[in-house]
Amino acid sequence: MLAACTGRGGGQLPPGGQFSGSASFGFSFSCEDKGGINPQTGQLHIELSYNDKGTNPLFFSSPFGIHGTVDRIQPVLESEICIGQNPPEPDPNVLIFLGRYRLTSGSPSELDACPTSETTTSPMCRFEVEVHDNDRNAAPSKGDFFSIQLSNEPVSCSTLEDKAQCSQLPGAVYTRAGTLSSGNLTVD
Repeated sequence: MLAACTGRGGGQLPPGGQFSGSASFGFSFSCEDKGGINPQTGQLHIELSYNDKGTNPLFFSSPFGIHGTVDRIQPVLESEICIGQNPPEPDPNVLIFLGRYRLTSGSPSELDACPTSETTTSPMCRFEVEVHDNDRNAAPSKGDFFSIQLSNEPVSCSTLEDKAQCSQLPGAVYTRAGTLSSGNLTVD
């Protein structure tokens, strides 16, 4: 699901509620036509770094970090998802994107089923991120919103037959959301 064509930013979610520590993140997202003499359809690009520095008795008992990237999908499906131009935007300050991730630090038992590298027979687990650029400027803001969900179910998104299961997140085992204590998010 896409509500915008580009987004970038980073920041920190403060400790609070069941979370004993802060969580820091950075991301870049693009899904647009880059132009040129023979422009291709839009190419999907996702990079995500996320680190939860605390513990939470409801989710994970140890700090951890992940690196998220775009799903490996066939060009026909990529063109359908990423149409190469600005799609209709129900809310121009919101960006929602899904991808696959690998654990980069920590070893929470809740993610034991998630491989750290992908093969043709062992797909990676998936994440969903939602960001709200509430101030609509490029200055640091505490008013922007970030949400992340992680699944511990490996899912393949490489074929057209996988399209339906890749447009949603299977059973989230980790969810964290809130307004930033520092940083900035930009959605275009």
